[in-house]
Amino acid sequence: MTAFVHTLSDGMELTVEIKRRAKKNLIIRPAGTHTVRISVPPCFSVSALNRWLYENEAVLRQTLAKTPPPQTAENRLPESILFHGRQLAPTAHQDTQILLMPSEIRVPEGAPEKQLALLRDFLERQAHSYLIPRLERHARTTQLFPASSSLTSAKTFWGVCRKTTDIRLNWRLVGAPEYVADYVCIHELCHLAHPDHSPAFWELTRRFAPYTPEAKQWLKIHGRELFALG
Repeated sequence: MTAFVHTLSDGMELTVEIKRRAKKNLIIRPAGTHTVRISVPPCFSVSALNRWLYENEAVLRQTLAKTPPPQTAENRLPESILFHGRQLAPTAHQDTQILLMPSEIRVPEGAPEKQLALLRDFLERQAHSYLIPRLERHARTTQLFPASSSLTSAKTFWGVCRKTTDIRLNWRLVGAPEYVADYVCIHELCHLAHPDHSPAFWELTRRFAPYTPEAKQWLKIHGRELFALG
């Protein structure tokens, strides 16, 4: 079995495990967090596989969405989380509120499951005030206005745009630096003008977000760290 990293159009990364089997059809299954396993016929070339991956992004996302949530034996706070691009260490304290500090995030003492739930709820609320105003500001700049906007907990994309409905942004982007959050907002807004990933789409995206390559690279390197809380 061989494996490699494949990058989706919005910068989301997944690991693709390839197994060659003497069957005519290509079979794809979830194989873990951000991992899919694809069984292909022995004669299936690398170029044909790469073409299939790029042409079937929706299938890859649907397969990832079927991945069961990871089981954590201790179910305890992670050693660190990202917040606005900074590494923070979650620590327990005796107060009743979550406190943000320069290098740590203090969580009320309690059962690990309760601490995790409190921390996730806190970060989701922070994400709303971090992401939605950015999207609205960039909408005014680009003059591209979605019907509505909201957050999502999806594990298969950073943002999604449906021209007749809304733009949804992944709340986990609260962990990303400002320029990365800005890039995702602009990326989705530009889909209102170009519902594809054509050269015209990327030209428009780079016009409003000239730091697009740097933002995509950050997501490629650090994207999985944004899932520290699942």
